[in-house]
Amino acid sequence: MDSLVDVEDHFSKQALAAPWGELGRSWTLGLVSLVSKAVVTLLNDFSVEGLDTFLQHTTAREPGVGLITVCNHTSTADDPMLFCSMLPASFFFTEHRHLGNRWSLCAKEICYRNPLLGAFFQSGKTLPIQRGAGADQPIMRTVAAEVARGRWVHIFPEGKVNYTGVLGPLRWGVGKLVCDAKARSNRDPVVLPFYHSGMGEVMPKGAVVPRGGRRVHVEVGQPVELIDLTCRCNQPGEDQRLVWRDITHRIGESLRQLEQRAPCNKDQVPGGRQQHDAELQRQSEGALPAGKPGEVDD
Repeated sequence: MDSLVDVEDHFSKQALAAPWGELGRSWTLGLVSLVSKAVVTLLNDFSVEGLDTFLQHTTAREPGVGLITVCNHTSTADDPMLFCSMLPASFFFTEHRHLGNRWSLCAKEICYRNPLLGAFFQSGKTLPIQRGAGADQPIMRTVAAEVARGRWVHIFPEGKVNYTGVLGPLRWGVGKLVCDAKARSNRDPVVLPFYHSGMGEVMPKGAVVPRGGRRVHVEVGQPVELIDLTCRCNQPGEDQRLVWRDITHRIGESLRQLEQRAPCNKDQVPGGRQQHDAELQRQSEGALPAGKPGEVDD
């Protein structure tokens, strides 16, 4: 057992390491933040409702309290552009001092397809996830451990970019992440939802260069109340799949409430909304989400 723990610790250290040093990580994050700010806030019209709440939990929360932010996923540029536009550039350039920037996930075959690109994303605190490997893969254990340590992790619970214009079904890996983080720290992480609109027009499907002249808006919610569900995490006699499902559904409810307050996103996939509605109906009837826990689709 000790050898297994040692292997897992070694894997985590490698995954979390800054390939160009801690100062290089700060410069990577800082320069990306400047470019992102220019695209979103200068070339486009950008607004946020609930920014104070977002800043409180991302930059000024109680030490040792883990944070999981969740949001809809409408373009390949959502992360980092939204975070870079909501946070001051100084927060990114000083990462080596506070270590407070988010950890994110990206499909390994996209962000780590060659050593240089992988080093860039790793320097930018983006970790490789294996599509279809489920929520028990080693990188998810690493992410849970980071949340338990009081770090910030961002998750797109839909599991992929969703071009239908409406929030899609959520993968239940986010529920497992909440339980796994609690198991390691014996305290609930903060789960902070936000919903955004307009990024699908800034970086539409198939686009390589972001566009200007669009409106981007973010609605930040309050932390999701989960204590009545997380008390079932890792308890004997509880079907953990059902616990993960219930936590995921609660998070989904919070996101859908924010969706109602935000401007609509455009549907970029013919027939996408009908498929979306059918899946939501299936879940509303109590069915477990399709696929493995936390599975990421193509």
